[in-house]
Parts: sequence; structure tokens; C-alpha cells
Amino acid sequence: MIVYDIVLNGEIKETIKPRKNRLKEIYAYMQEQTKLMQAKYGENVRIKGRMIY
Repeated sequence: MIVYDIVLNGEIKETIKPRKNRLKEIYAYMQEQTKLMQAKYGENVRIKGRMIY
């Protein structure tokens, strides 16, 4: 499973877990979420993906 951490100033603020497993759907979902997180936390937000087994 792929999850994405929202990192602000080196601290993880929240974790996003996409519901779908298809890469095209995850990509579209994360583009939408990136815009929302930048509006919520500002421009200094970083999104890092990681795998959970």
C-alpha cells in the first residue's frame, strides 16, 4: 500500500491513504490533494510517498 506523508518544517502533519490502488487514479487523486494541502498549510509543504507492507 502506498501512503503519502504531509511534511511541514520537518514534521509530519498528516498521512494520506489513497483508496484506489491503480497508479493513474492515485496520481490524479494526489494532484488534487497537493493543491488542497498547499492551500491548507502554505507553499512550504512537502509530500513524501512511502510503502507500507
